[in-house]
Amino acid sequence: MRTFVAIELSDDCRRRLGRAVEVLRRRASGVKWVSAEAAHITLKFIGELPEDRVPDAIAALKAAARSAAPFSFRLEGISGFPPSGRPRIIHSPAHEPTGAMAALAVAVEKSLCDAVGVAPEERGFKAHVTIGRVKNPRECPRVQELADMVKDANFGEVTVKDIVLMKSELTPRGPIYTPVERIPLGA
Repeated sequence: MRTFVAIELSDDCRRRLGRAVEVLRRRASGVKWVSAEAAHITLKFIGELPEDRVPDAIAALKAAARSAAPFSFRLEGISGFPPSGRPRIIHSPAHEPTGAMAALAVAVEKSLCDAVGVAPEERGFKAHVTIGRVKNPRECPRVQELADMVKDANFGEVTVKDIVLMKSELTPRGPIYTPVERIPLGA
């Protein structure tokens, strides 16, 4: 099964993000937009995980989550990868100044590498919520233009009390995410 580890957003945050995506959708073509219901922060993409290894992954995630205390972050702004010019990915950055989310991402990756052989990321963790994937760069405005389209890009504060092992099913209408296991922080 195709899997990843996520931080879910609050309903309020998703509603606000959804309104911003509607503004962008009307003014930026060539983009496959993410539905507000599917919006999340990916702590670690696992990829294909055999069913018989799911208990090992859950045990590894429990070990990683045990050392982390609940924390909060703000989701604010519109940016992209790359951060200037025409983006390939449009996202909203997560602002978490204590380093708790980055430390959790490192612990999750290390635990999964050790337990189920997940490959480590070559790039450093950048906390963000993907809101669009650019399909035709010539049709998509530059990052600063996108940011200027959404005047109030404050999507709220989210308190993180758990992480979620998610199953991802790719369909022609977009991915379907199903929680496999919720793992509380600090438990």
